[in-house]
Amino acid sequence: TNRIAREQFEPLGMEFTFVDFTDLSKVREAIKPNTKLIFSESPTNPTLNLADLSAISEIAKEHGVLHVCDSTFATPYINRPMDHGCDL
Repeated sequence: TNRIAREQFEPLGMEFTFVDFTDLSKVREAIKPNTKLIFSESPTNPTLNLADLSAISEIAKEHGVLHVCDSTFATPYINRPMDHGCDL
């Protein structure tokens, strides 16, 4: 995710801020006036840290932005991000 953001999307004019999603204050601080989307990952690759998806979804809603969660490692059998307020 980090690499594709930096190498493929930044040249197209998109901006990214990478934060530790286990620290909700950092998530709040990273939101800028031009933020359109929060893209989280839980569990994270490669450390398998878990993010509070419900809290991140609330932060996103407070700021009028979408919350997308990549939960590939957990699979929908274990983790269903939309059940925690994620938009996708």
